[in-house]
Amino acid sequence: MFIFFILGPELGIKYQMTEYVVLTAIQQFRTRYVVPVEDTKDCDPETFIKDSVTFGEVKEFSQLDLKENIIDVQLYNEDNLLELFDKDNDYLSGWDKEYKIKWIKDW
Repeated sequence: MFIFFILGPELGIKYQMTEYVVLTAIQQFRTRYVVPVEDTKDCDPETFIKDSVTFGEVKEFSQLDLKENIIDVQLYNEDNLLELFDKDNDYLSGWDKEYKIKWIKDW
């Protein structure tokens, strides 16, 4: 059995090599849209653009990637990780266990 150490807030805590560390993150973008006020058809321009963007009626003016933000980090044993795999990737749940583990370890 192999044991390794993770450096960080839990310095010196031992973890089994059969565990997997899972990081959850979100990626955000700042997106801008532009509509000439004269095209807002006697509506309040702010309401008009909000509704138009909500309904997908305005093309994107610009976009800026705000990068990923880490939400949490958790340790999973293999069985729990496979449950998470099937939940998050239900379209791949038909893969056999060995293929899933091979795919996971090819990070």
